[in-house]
Amino acid sequence: MDLTALAEWSLLLHPVTLVVVMADVFAPIMPSEFLVIASGTLSSEGSLLLPVSLLTATLGSWLGDIVLYLLFRKRLTNWLDRFRWGRSIHRGIRNTVEKAGKSPTYAGLVALRFLPGGRTAGVAAAGIANLPLRPFLGFAAIGGFLWSCWLVGLGYVTDATTGFPMWASALLGMGVGTLVGLIIAAFFALKQRREVQRTHEPADSVQPSAAPTTSKATPDER
Repeated sequence: MDLTALAEWSLLLHPVTLVVVMADVFAPIMPSEFLVIASGTLSSEGSLLLPVSLLTATLGSWLGDIVLYLLFRKRLTNWLDRFRWGRSIHRGIRNTVEKAGKSPTYAGLVALRFLPGGRTAGVAAAGIANLPLRPFLGFAAIGGFLWSCWLVGLGYVTDATTGFPMWASALLGMGVGTLVGLIIAAFFALKQRREVQRTHEPADSVQPSAAPTTSKATPDER
């Protein structure tokens, strides 16, 4: 993507970013992170306003979270199953939730979105578990804002410090963000594996004792 040409169409970047970030919760393979980082890069160049870039990414994240949450909380996923593309999306979301776990927390709504596919898993699990709506709205907004600050700031700082062309700064920021996400995901996976091992060790160490056998002579044998 030529970000120089993108700057000329900067007025369209915010609505496009809003829609893509909303849709990304259903299909995490969409390039929402790249667009958000690019908006930070263009903000550093003066082509976009930094507060508007932050607001656009946060609002897109929040609205997408609400739609997916309500879809699973109201058990409306059967609507997705009517379409081939919908069944594919539903299956992908379910697989993501299975990998991440079905026990959501409010802190997880904030932290999981920094992991690959974590936003989808955390929000869908919250809907499945019927977490209350008001706290969900608050923590989803906080998570979306922090996620937006991270990515927009990454694009802004990369462009301001490296002096690379806009497209190179955005790609570099994308690479750094992906690497950090993979490191965090590996840390959580290792932590979860250790907890599972710690849970199984006590169970394995407790072995059922064999019942004592006593041989007593019966009256007939005497």
